[in-house]
Amino acid sequence: MKRPPVVAVVGKPNSGKSTFFNRVVRRRRAIAHATSGVTRDVIEEAVVWNDVPFTLVDTGGYFFGARDVISRGVRDRVVSTAREASVILFLCDVDTGPTDEDETLLRELRNERSKMILVVNKVENDADRWSAHEFHRFGVEPMFTVSALHGEGVGDVLDEVAARLPRRTARRGEEPLSIAVVGKPNVGKSSLVNALLGVEKNIVSEIPGTTRDSTSILVKRAGREFLLIDTAGVKRRARTERGLAAITSHRSLSSARNADVVLVMIDASVPISRQDVRVASEGHRARAGVIILANKWDLVEKDSKTEAAFVKTLRESMRFLYYAPVLTVSALTRLRLDRILPLAAKVGKARETRVATSRLNKAIETIAAATPPGYYAGGAGKIYYATQTGVKPPTFTLFVNKAAYFPRSYIRYMNNQLRKLFTFEGTVVTISLKSKER
Repeated sequence: MKRPPVVAVVGKPNSGKSTFFNRVVRRRRAIAHATSGVTRDVIEEAVVWNDVPFTLVDTGGYFFGARDVISRGVRDRVVSTAREASVILFLCDVDTGPTDEDETLLRELRNERSKMILVVNKVENDADRWSAHEFHRFGVEPMFTVSALHGEGVGDVLDEVAARLPRRTARRGEEPLSIAVVGKPNVGKSSLVNALLGVEKNIVSEIPGTTRDSTSILVKRAGREFLLIDTAGVKRRARTERGLAAITSHRSLSSARNADVVLVMIDASVPISRQDVRVASEGHRARAGVIILANKWDLVEKDSKTEAAFVKTLRESMRFLYYAPVLTVSALTRLRLDRILPLAAKVGKARETRVATSRLNKAIETIAAATPPGYYAGGAGKIYYATQTGVKPPTFTLFVNKAAYFPRSYIRYMNNQLRKLFTFEGTVVTISLKSKER
C-alpha cells in the first residue's frame, strides 16, 4: 500500500504546532505544553480532508542558536522532514511577530518555498488580524490566519492543503499491527525503532528523557504493515507527580494499553528493577500481546550458560509474563533484530486465534479427565460445555455446575494445558466460568 503524501507542520518553539496538529487530528495526540521545545521527535497521524488522505507530521520546534546535541538533532529532523514533505505548513506566532528564528528556518528551507503555506497562529481578534500583515514580508504565499486553540481558520488551511495533493478516495485495507516499545528511560527504545526502520527517524541521545512523546511510524515488512510506536521512558511515580514528566509517562503507558503488541525493553547490562516490572505489567493488564526484549546484550559478559540464567532470573521477577517470549538483542549491533517483527506478527496472530467448538470441547474433556476438578468448597466441579467467547485475547467460557467449585489453581491448570494444545504465544488466555442456572 502506497503511503499517503506527507504534510509537515514546522516552526519555531511554542508557535502552536502541536495545538494545530491536535486540532486537525481531533484528539490530543501531541503534547501541547507552555514549555518551549516539548516536541522533539516527529509525530505522525493519518488524516482525510475532502476525500484526500495525507499524513500530518508534527515536528519539533526549530531552536535558533542552541548547540546541544538534542537541539541539533531536532533542527536536523525538522529540515529533513520538511524537505521530504509534499506540503509544508510554516507556522508563525502573531504574538511574537516575525522573529530571527522564523527567518533562519525560512532560509534553511529556501528551496522548498514552492510547497510552503504560511500559517499565522493565535489570531483571535481584529488587532491580531492587523498584526498578522507583518508576516507578508516573508514573501510566502498564500498566507492564512488561524487560532489553532479555537479552531478558527483551520478548515481554510486544510482546503488549501487538499487542493495541492493528488485527489483520490481513501481506501481502508488491513489494519497495521500496532507495536508499542516501552521501558524505562535510556534503555534503547528509540535506537531500536531506528534500527528496525533502517533510518534515524527518532532522536537518540545518552541523555535520559530525550523522547517526550509517543511517535508512530508505519513500516512494511514481508507484505505486512506494522505501526511502530516509540514511547517516552516511564519514570518512577515519585518523580512524575505533576508537570511535563507526568504527561510523558502517562502517554507512554496509554500507548502500551492501546497497542496490539507491547515490546517491553529492559537493559540487560544492569539488574532488573522494580520500575522494569511496573512498566512490563502495563501490557499484561491491558491484555495486549507481550514480548520482552533484553537490550544491550552486547555489553553483557557471557558464556554458554549466561542467557539461560538471565532468562530464569527474568521469569522469577516477572512471573505474570510467563507466556511472553524473551529475546536478548542489541539495537547497536543489530543482534537478533531480524526476529522481532516476525515474532510480533506471530503474537498478533495468536491473539486472534479461534478454536472450533468441537475441538475446544474435546480438549477440555481430555484436560478434565487427566486431572478432574476434585472436591472444593463443599462440592465437586463438573464441566458441561465450553465455547470461545472472544479474541484479542482469546477468551473461553466454561459452563459448569457451580463456579465456586473451581479454585484459581485449577483454572491455571486448564489455562496451561490449553496453551500446550493450541498456539497462544505471547498472549494471555482468559477463562471465565458460568454456573448452571437453577
